[in-house]
Amino acid sequence: MSFLSRLLGGSDDTTLAPADYVAQGDPEAPLLDVRTPAEYAQGHLAGAVNVDVMAPDFRQQISAMDLPKDGPVYLYCRSGNRSGTAAGILRQMGHGGALNIGGFQALARAGAETA
Repeated sequence: MSFLSRLLGGSDDTTLAPADYVAQGDPEAPLLDVRTPAEYAQGHLAGAVNVDVMAPDFRQQISAMDLPKDGPVYLYCRSGNRSGTAAGILRQMGHGGALNIGGFQALARAGAETA
């Protein structure tokens, strides 16, 4: 299923493949790296903001951000597991466009710009 059909309600899937993110992702949408600060410091996607999903105040940090309720919010981690958890939390918090775009290395291999 395409990214646009997911946004238009064709599925409640919270995952977008790394290659699809690179090809179709909205460059203006928020991009969150939900790894630890140490992992983030070793390399991250260009423009990503680090918000550790394992931090005890993760929900508070997300609440303090000006994230869209309906538009896409892209999340990634090392393998896609933590970003899947984070996408679920964001959706519970009302961010219906939260999408897990997978792991950092897979995104870099797919052509995502790194910093």
